[in-house]
Amino acid sequence: MDDLDRSILERLREDSRITNAKLGASLGLTEGAIRHRLLRLQKDQVILRYTVITRPLGPGGLVLIRCRPGATEEVVAQLRSRARDLFETSGEYDLAVSLDRATMEEFNAELDRIRSLPGVQSTLTLIRLTRFVGPGGAPPAPGASSTGIEPTTAPRAHTMAAATGPRGKGGRAPVSSRRRVRSRAA
Repeated sequence: MDDLDRSILERLREDSRITNAKLGASLGLTEGAIRHRLLRLQKDQVILRYTVITRPLGPGGLVLIRCRPGATEEVVAQLRSRARDLFETSGEYDLAVSLDRATMEEFNAELDRIRSLPGVQSTLTLIRLTRFVGPGGAPPAPGASSTGIEPTTAPRAHTMAAATGPRGKGGRAPVSSRRRVRSRAA
């Protein structure tokens, strides 16, 4: 991957619907040269998929997962189809999964399913409240307040995080795995 590939990727991050001809013209390349580079970037798995980024359409958050020793691969295999984004992490937790659901009830049901997977030892759930910066560092979408803060469509959660498992750092007491993240009336 060279600087030209990086420029192509940056333009695609801004607008994944840009045509190869327009992208090529902006970089001084032909449509065929762009097409060839995009095919190579896809084959090399630099480009994994083309997608749409929307404003939040419901409650969402990040679920950090601590796996039992030796069970990480099994948990990953079970989570692949359930998550928008799933990645391995360093530190106290082994995995992080990004969840978006239409309602808080659906979010809680999925959280319960994750907690019940064989190999999951504990979780820590962080509910998305407000987005301050849009994708790629861009300002939030139109309709955001004058402060640049984009309110989510998700109801504010009663707690920002719900944890399960043994005492964490700082000697904090565990929170029951049956605890639900509840929304409060506006």
